[in-house]
Amino acid sequence: MKEPLVSVVTITYGHEKYIGETINGVFSQKTNFPIEFIIANDCSPDNSDKIIRELIQNAPEHITVKYTRHTENKGMIRNSVWAMSQARGKYIALCEGDDYWTDENKLQKQVDFLENNNDFAICCHNVKFLDGDTFTSEDYDHLNSKSEYTLEELSQVNLLPTLSAVFRNIKIDFPDWYYDAPMGDYPLMMWIARYGKIKYFSEKMGVYRLNVGVWQHNKNNYENILLLYKHLENDFEENDIVRKNMIQYKRKYIKAHLKTLLIFQIIRNKYLKELSFYERLKLIVKKIFSTSRN
Repeated sequence: MKEPLVSVVTITYGHEKYIGETINGVFSQKTNFPIEFIIANDCSPDNSDKIIRELIQNAPEHITVKYTRHTENKGMIRNSVWAMSQARGKYIALCEGDDYWTDENKLQKQVDFLENNNDFAICCHNVKFLDGDTFTSEDYDHLNSKSEYTLEELSQVNLLPTLSAVFRNIKIDFPDWYYDAPMGDYPLMMWIARYGKIKYFSEKMGVYRLNVGVWQHNKNNYENILLLYKHLENDFEENDIVRKNMIQYKRKYIKAHLKTLLIFQIIRNKYLKELSFYERLKLIVKKIFSTSRN
């Protein structure tokens, strides 16, 4: 088979209920180019391995499957970085093991666009949201008003549903902090968007499952999210707009957290100093008045 034009990367852990739909969604793709399908099973303790091995026996001729089951759990981001490092395609498409594609022409549409528009680095699309067994009426409405976006706009809000992303296979020198980040897709797309614009198709060509991931809101994740924004602020120090947006994100997140604390906890909190004097004063005064009313 010729060198693949696209490498589809699927990371999976504990997805025995869903991985079949993920694989079949990739196998359904009709393209005029060869596809490399990299599946990285992060030592799942369930029946994912058996399901995957059975399904990949029926891969279409234009798709070469490279399946790995790690003998030890790497963690989501390390597994993702490892899987992407195996990609030989000019482009990488992402679809995690609990999501799936529904449009058989998805990859062809996105690759055709990127092949004909060298000033774009990423191509994405709208998705459906599945909560349990029910499709919600929710749209990925961050994107519906425009068809093109920039790095600066991406820094204002996380625009991209991960399962929709096809991007140029650009070598990224991942910093050490990235492996402990509470989310991997957002900084990845930020780094890729340095190299070109983002194209958005309004068609819903995939399904994103809600409330499946294992990430939880706890103290460690709160601090890790603040660190994420701080690291991105430093990484993009040459871009004033991106840097200011990261600072704004960080402050917004700090304020949301501090509002849940008691007044003495707010005053002693180490992150309070990250806010401006006016923000600190406003937060404390509001907390005092809300406490006195109760």
